Amino acid sequence: MDVTPVFIVGTLSTLVGWIVWVISTNVRRRSATEKVAALHGKLLEQCANSNELLRYLESEQGRRFLESATIETSNPAARILGAIQAGLVLGFLGVAGLLIRDGLHDSDARETMMVFASGALAIGAGFLVSAVASYALSRSWGLLRPGSSRAS
Repeated sequence: MDVTPVFIVGTLSTLVGWIVWVISTNVRRRSATEKVAALHGKLLEQCANSNELLRYLESEQGRRFLESATIETSNPAARILGAIQAGLVLGFLGVAGLLIRDGLHDSDARETMMVFASGALAIGAGFLVSAVASYALSRSWGLLRPGSSRAS
């Protein structure tokens, strides 16, 4: 049984899905950024002079305004968990591929499965190593604070 077409179709489907995800994510981020920029512009127009603007920016609401002006906030805990999740999924996919490989009788199919399974295992291990390094660096730089990653 030739499994190469199955891998080609699976790879192409994954590629198309990833492209759609990237485009939709960027469209959503752009829309949100435009809305936030318009809101910030309207808020700044409400301030008649520089003293009024300065008082506003020194208030609690003004501090939140300045903090929200950053387009994307960094959340190291979410990124680390995402890397762990990707590493585990790819690692298990690689192990499953190696287990399935033993049941294949065609030598070409076995070699193809070995290549894909080894690749998945290697990439999964890379994600896990990246997560450990990110955790260590984020912790040493003080980016991880207890309770800061909880959704409010």
